[in-house]
Amino acid sequence: MKKDLDNKKLYEYRIKYNASPEHVALDNYHYFMSFDASDAFHAHKSMLEKHDLIVQNISIEKFNPYSNNWEDESRLIENLND
Repeated sequence: MKKDLDNKKLYEYRIKYNASPEHVALDNYHYFMSFDASDAFHAHKSMLEKHDLIVQNISIEKFNPYSNNWEDESRLIENLND
């Protein structure tokens, strides 16, 4: 198990969200260090459930340290939102 983790790299993910469709002008971000977007989104959902928050998830982005840019991975939201 440890050997598998040694081969993986943690990346920074940010999840853009807002409180509800009525508050679309007030977007916020949560940042997570994770192995993939799925893990980051599950951590985000877990944190929301812990605090009894209901939000509208807008996007998931992965920070690429080599290009110094955020890469869009929002296509995963539909699959992970279930």
